[in-house]
Amino acid sequence: MEDVWIMDYGCSRHMTGHRKWFSSLNPVSTKEYITFGDNGQGKVLGVGSISLSAKLSLREVAFVWNLGFNLVSVSQLLDEGIEVGFKKGVCRVLDAEETLVCSLLPFGQVFRVDLTFVSGPTRCLVASPSADIWKWHRRLGHSSFDLLVRLSSMGLIQGLPKLKAEKELVCHPCRHGKMVATSHTPVSQVMTSYPGELLHMDTLGPARVASVSGKWYVLVIVDDFSRFSWVFFMEFKNEVFGFVRDLVLRLRNESHKAMRAIRSDNGKEFRNSRFENFYRDLGLEHQFSSSYTPPQNGVVERKNRTLVEMARMMLDEHRTPRRFWAEAVNTACYIANRIFLRAILGKTSYELRFGRQPSVKHLRAFGCRCFVLKKAGNLDKFESRCLDAIFLGYASSSRAFRVWILEANQVVETCEVFFMKLCPAQLLPLSFKVMMKKAPPSLRMRKVRLMLVMQEPLHRLQSLPPLLRALMMMDDSCLRLPLHSPDDKLKQRLAPLRTQER
Repeated sequence: MEDVWIMDYGCSRHMTGHRKWFSSLNPVSTKEYITFGDNGQGKVLGVGSISLSAKLSLREVAFVWNLGFNLVSVSQLLDEGIEVGFKKGVCRVLDAEETLVCSLLPFGQVFRVDLTFVSGPTRCLVASPSADIWKWHRRLGHSSFDLLVRLSSMGLIQGLPKLKAEKELVCHPCRHGKMVATSHTPVSQVMTSYPGELLHMDTLGPARVASVSGKWYVLVIVDDFSRFSWVFFMEFKNEVFGFVRDLVLRLRNESHKAMRAIRSDNGKEFRNSRFENFYRDLGLEHQFSSSYTPPQNGVVERKNRTLVEMARMMLDEHRTPRRFWAEAVNTACYIANRIFLRAILGKTSYELRFGRQPSVKHLRAFGCRCFVLKKAGNLDKFESRCLDAIFLGYASSSRAFRVWILEANQVVETCEVFFMKLCPAQLLPLSFKVMMKKAPPSLRMRKVRLMLVMQEPLHRLQSLPPLLRALMMMDDSCLRLPLHSPDDKLKQRLAPLRTQER
């Protein structure tokens, strides 16, 4: 009887008393007993799975001590979507697709499962209907199974037979050769309830050119609710902790609502003992993105791209030297907080954080010409009252502009600034304008080219007139000729072009 499985209508679950049938068996943690028809009881020693054939697998089968029969529960089969049918002369078991699973044969007054032609789970690949598709899958360079089925059904290729693909076919070489990164679904709702609840942070750099103040890296921090952002510039990455600590403490003082978490990547500047101790003392959760998975930290990654692109365009417009990249990034962050709308909420980051609408009346074009009032004492009555400068952004802790004083070659913060509305091409020195007027018409069309040829390094600009110096200091990467005066320099550089015109 140990090799016979009986189909039982009155049995509540599959059960057997023979250990050899189980392909997997797990012991039960609690005491459980099965009551038989004669009111006898058998202890359940474990629960596992049994494969009677390739198409008939039994799950949740009870291993009952001292049970002499193998019982298949009809009710449990019905719960699994398998149909059991009894007709005169025909007794069979069908799956959900009405495919024959097995037949039932009379066995005394009951029915047993017919295992004559299906003795176990072993299958022959050559006899399987999917053998052909595997063969052609390998022959045709591991093309997808769906493509092979479509091609065979359309009859467009000679020699390719009709193929049928089974479900969940997995080719290991295809997995090794075609596996791609998991897609990340965009978040379509606001995941936080108030500003400062969750902060995203990341670092940029190192830059190829040091900033004016000798910085190489940028720390970008973004508030999840408002998307308000902060940027901090660093010489070394180990300075990250100081900036984060100061910002977190300041935000805790500004708002009565508690900060909940910080999110970053797995960089060593974020994952260290100083951060762990600091977050533990404040009761903050530090969330990390998976290794080498920037999309999981996508809020700040997208902000990084936005700030870098804005800074690149602002530097390019007036050919501002690249050492002012930090000033451009800081200005881009200042502007982005005031003009970009928070998705879904429909308000600017500035309004969501401070509760009032931002003003842009004071904004000016980065890199434009301006004049700064002299405030030094003992000025001569006939001395100039202003200095030529280049606009570089806005002060972070006062209502002032950041400008680059050309004569002193230094960056200062002041509110006494007058901005020029003319573009740099309209501010050429008189000697250059006269020479351009005398030049042939085709040579005048090369004004932009001549402006780029006139460049000089910074250490030679102190002796040049202010207007010419302002034009030249837009870029210090061109020719470096030891000339004695601006007029001699212009004549010598215009000579090759005049020769070409002749």
